[in-house]
This record gives sequence, structure tokens and C-alpha cells, in this order.
Amino acid sequence: MPREFRNPIRPHQGPPPTAQTLRRALSLFGPFKWHLTVMVLLVLATSALEQLPVLCIRAIVDEAVVGEGELDEINFYFGAMLGMHLLGALLGVVRGYLNQLIGQGVIVGLRERLHAHLQRMSMRFFTETRAGEILSRVTTDVHGIQEAVTGTFTAMLLNVATLVNALGLMFYLEWRLALALTVVLPLWVYPTLRIGDVMRSLQRSWQQESANMSAHVSETLSVSGSMLVKSFGRQGFEAGRFGQANQALRELTIKRFLAGRWFNTSTQLFGAFSVGLVYFWGARSVVSGEIPSVGVVVAFATLAQRVFTPFRQIARINTTALTSMALFERIFEYLDMPVEVDEKPDARVLARPGGRVRFEGVSFAYRRGGDRALEDISFEARPGTMLALVGPSGAGKSTIGHLMQRFYDPEAGRVLLDDHDLRDLKLSTLADAVGSVAQDTYLFHTTLGDNIRYGHLGASNDEVQKAADMAGLQPLIEALPKGMETIVGERGHRLSGGEKQRVAIARAILKNPPVLILDEATASLDARLEREIREATERLAQGRTTIVIAHRLSTVLSADEICVLEGGRIVERGTHSELLAQDGLYSALYREQMAEEEASGAEQADGEGDNEGDPLATRH
Repeated sequence: MPREFRNPIRPHQGPPPTAQTLRRALSLFGPFKWHLTVMVLLVLATSALEQLPVLCIRAIVDEAVVGEGELDEINFYFGAMLGMHLLGALLGVVRGYLNQLIGQGVIVGLRERLHAHLQRMSMRFFTETRAGEILSRVTTDVHGIQEAVTGTFTAMLLNVATLVNALGLMFYLEWRLALALTVVLPLWVYPTLRIGDVMRSLQRSWQQESANMSAHVSETLSVSGSMLVKSFGRQGFEAGRFGQANQALRELTIKRFLAGRWFNTSTQLFGAFSVGLVYFWGARSVVSGEIPSVGVVVAFATLAQRVFTPFRQIARINTTALTSMALFERIFEYLDMPVEVDEKPDARVLARPGGRVRFEGVSFAYRRGGDRALEDISFEARPGTMLALVGPSGAGKSTIGHLMQRFYDPEAGRVLLDDHDLRDLKLSTLADAVGSVAQDTYLFHTTLGDNIRYGHLGASNDEVQKAADMAGLQPLIEALPKGMETIVGERGHRLSGGEKQRVAIARAILKNPPVLILDEATASLDARLEREIREATERLAQGRTTIVIAHRLSTVLSADEICVLEGGRIVERGTHSELLAQDGLYSALYREQMAEEEASGAEQADGEGDNEGDPLATRH
């Protein structure tokens, strides 16, 4: 087994299209253009209010320190400085509010688009992608983008405005010093762009390793994963895998820190050296008479500090923006994945589906270009009848159920509901028309009542209770400490297998679909529980089109028609008695199962009856 796993899906190959990604990222701000306009004006105003006090500093130095200015003038310039700083601070609060309003609006919209797109992806995507990888992109990556969006744009705009205003005042105060300074500044451009590329590459690697770790944690620390690890004694093996991913993250984090730290250190030293040169050259110019005012030198040095600070910030923001592009690219990779099972613009709505199901020459393969799981499947199931699909494991029985629910689309042929191709119907229509009870029942970590109500979200408490009674859940409800309000645990692990099956049946009863798919609904249960669940499903199936996918042939003896599958094809069809008379595959399977049941006898039924999961302690 490999020491580490990687996500098999690689939607994007080659060098990332940064320019295209940047355009797409900027397009997300489109709905907030008026907010952006107001914020830009506020940024320009606050930037000007931050720089204008430098003129007051020059006046105070020249008039009060060097000259013989009046106290009233000093008071005036000091008051003007305070007033400008106060007004700038107030405008900064408004600017910050708009910044958060815009940033959160962009992130909420992006997160909702991503979630909605993933909801539309076919089952093929989820079977080929690790759950932790998806979780990482929806949470970690979007959170990283949130920090970039709320901090990068405004900071970049403010620092650019500050830089422009400061340079303008510097040329106004002393053009020779300003010209010398502007010659030096471009020397930072190349290293800034270079370090941005390095940081961006490191960010992509860090995000991928973070996704790998999230996937590992999601798999091994879930209820099912933890049980598997413990049952095979693989705690040490999984600890090694986790440690490997943890160390990889550690190394990448250190590399990111060092790259950023060396850049910040060099820019700080460069800025300090440049300000020192301003004082050195300015002092010599005052002594030589080239610059007549000490206040000009002091004001110029103050502006120089304010120039290098925003320039350093712009360099850092540029690096941050480039690294955030890696996050946008990962999000856009998912958003650009084609939706395999999509809804047509003119898709139809069936007000009251009758439930007639027909497969016409259906062929299907799970992997594109791979072996077909189904080949030329044709059958019809009518309302009020039961069609059974039986055959060896891997024959394609469950695949038919997946196609009926349109988890996938067939490669060839058609699947029809009431003579309408499923691809021509609204997905909501199909979801309402088809219900299923599967072997592996998934329950949410919420109350028993909410899990049942998932079949019909608008159902009343009385309707939920009635569905539970019909599914035979009343004894369980009475035994639970809080009845319907009891939390069932992660994936329902606080309930037994039979109890979870009853919850699935209650959901289907509440949904009340015209087409019902029973996919190995009793395969993992003992004989007693199988009989009880079968009785509940028979009540559920009354008046519906019922498709039963079964391994145990004893569950389909009363089916109106039985289709026997082998190698993805229907090799026999008929009633139970007709198939026995044919003495083919069905007859062989039936004799084999009957012999096994007779050999196991009553001891097997009793011995395997304890199918409880981890029931609540208060129930004993």
C-alpha cells in the first residue's frame, strides 16, 4: 500500500494562467461597482489627509524652530495636523466597513457558487475524488481567498495613492532629491516579481499538502474509518502517514516564512539606507546653501519614510496577491469541471408522475473507455408491480438503480419515466418521483426525527410520527431517552443495522414516491430482521412501481417479473416458477442459496441476530 495518497483528478495541467485567473477574480467584484467607487473616493481622501500634515511639519520647523514664528502660527499648524488626522481616521472607519461589505459579499457568492456547482456534479466525481480534498477547497481555500480579498485590494489602492501623493509632494518640496529617489525605487521591481512567483509556487504546494492531510484525517478519524483502523491494528501505519504529511506541511511553511522574511528584511534595509541618504544629502545641501530650508529636509525625510513604507507594503501585497492566485486557481479548477449530469434549459416538469419505468437498450461504463457495467439492457416496470433484479455480485444490478435515479447518464440507450427520457425532465421532478432504500443507510448527525423528515422537509410532526409507525420504529422511539429528539450519532452509528433500515423506510414512506427502488435493503440483516424489514417494505411498496435489487432470492419470490443479470446483461427473465423451470442461472443460484440456508439452520439465525451497533447506554 502506498505511504501517501494523491487526488486522482487533475483538471488543470501546465503553468497556471495567472492573467486569466486575475481577470476572473476581478470579475467577482462586478456586483459591487458602486461600493467600490465610494471606497476608491474614500481611499483617495484618506491618503491625501495622511500626507498633507507634512506641509504643516515643514511650516512648524521653519517658522518655529529656525525662524521666529508666532505661537498662534504654531497652534494653527498643530491644530490643522490634528484635524486632518482625525478626519482621516473617521473616513478610515467608513472605508473599512465598505471593504468588509465588499469582501464578504465576494466570498459568500464564491462559496455559494462552489457549493452549488459541487451539488450538480455526478457521482463519478465523488467516487474519483477524496472527500477531504473537496472539504479543503470549500473551507481552507475559500478562507485563504477571504483574507486576500478583504485585505489586498484596499491595501493596494491605499498604498498606491499614498505613494503617488508622497512622490508628488516630494517633487513639490525638492525636485532634485525626488528625482534621485525615483531612480532608485525601480530597482525593487524585479526582485519583487521574482519573489512573488516563488511564494505563489510554495502556496500551491502548501494547499495541496493541506488538502492531503484533510483527506487523511477525514478518512481515518471518521466513525467508519476509525473502526477499520482499529480492527486491523493499523494505528501505527496511519500515524506514519499523518506524520509524513505533517512534516511536508512543516517544511513548506518554513520555506514560505524564509522567502517572505528575506524579502522583508532586504526591503527594510533598503528603505532605511535611502532615508539616511536623504538626511545626509539634505544636510550637506542646507550647509552649502543649495536648499534654503531645514524644514524642507525634515519634511522630505518624513515623506521618504512614507514612500518606502507603502512601496514595501505594495511589494508584500503583490506577493500576497500572487500567492492568492494559487487559491483562486484551485477554486476555478472545480468551477470549470463540466457537469456530467445536467438539466436541459427546457427540461419538463411532471405534475403527477405515474411511475412507469422503461429501459431501452441501455449500456453504461463507470470509467470512460473502460469495460461496460451494463450492455443493452431493456425492461419495463409498471405501476403497482414489482420487478426484481438478481444475479451474481458485479452483474450490474445496483448500476440500474443508479441510472434510474440519474446519478449517471447511460452511454447508449434511454431510461424513461412515463415515456419521457430522464434527460428531458427536471431533476427535481425525478427526485420527487423516485425513492430508494439502500443496503447502506446514511444518517446525519442530528435527531431521529430530522433524519426521517429528510424525506419530506415540509412534513409535520404527526406525519413524521405516522411514517415512523408504519416503518416499525415505535419500539425504538419509546426506548430512546429523548424519543424523536435523540441524536443518532455520526452516520447513525448509535443505531443498529435494522433500526437504520427502518429509518430509511420511514423516509421513503414520508416522501411517498411513485417509483421505489429497494437496493439490497435486507442483505446485511439476519433472518428475523430481514423478515421484519421485508414486511415493512411490502407495506411501503403497495400501489407503486417497485424495483427490487436483491442478492437473497428469498426476498423476490413474489415479484411480478424477475430479471437475471450476468456480466452486465439480462440473461433470463420471468416469474420465480418460470425461471426455476428453465433450469438456468437463476435455478442454480436458488438451489445454492437454499442449500446454504438449510446447512446453517436455526443456529445461524440466532447466532447472527445480534446486529446491534453501539446502542445508547440508557436503553439497557
